[in-house]
Amino acid sequence: MISIKREAINNLVQAARSSPRKRMNLNIHQSLDARVQRFFNAMEPDTYVRPHRHVQEGRFEMFLCIKGKGAALTFDDAGKVIDSVIISPDGDSIGIEIPPHAWHTILSLSTGTVFFELKEGPYAAIDDKDFALWAPDPSDTGCGDYLRRIKEGIGADAGL
Repeated sequence: MISIKREAINNLVQAARSSPRKRMNLNIHQSLDARVQRFFNAMEPDTYVRPHRHVQEGRFEMFLCIKGKGAALTFDDAGKVIDSVIISPDGDSIGIEIPPHAWHTILSLSTGTVFFELKEGPYAAIDDKDFALWAPDPSDTGCGDYLRRIKEGIGADAGL
């Protein structure tokens, strides 16, 4: 049995705040070869997760917000937001499931946000994500402006 301690989640939040990317994972699965990838992902509001899709057949991705407040967005093939859902442990939606092949990103809307993620494995960095060419690379100077624009597009319900 694996016990997930509150202290581990609090330490994860601190590690994310100190990280240059402003996010940090805590894997529950024991290896990247696991058929089911299970992990916590602490994210700060200024982290940028480049929109992407999972093209392997049947590869869904599920996010449950266990702390803070986040948003999940899906896009059409041209990069237009087609759906957004605010997720938080106290909100109307506590989680979402992204279907295979859907362009998407996940956002942190409050400091100390933690998601539990579940997706089919095994993980292989070479083909895990197909990054959207219409969205800036994290190393591009324009990714901060892009992140602000998509957050503004969520609307007033996001509490921004």
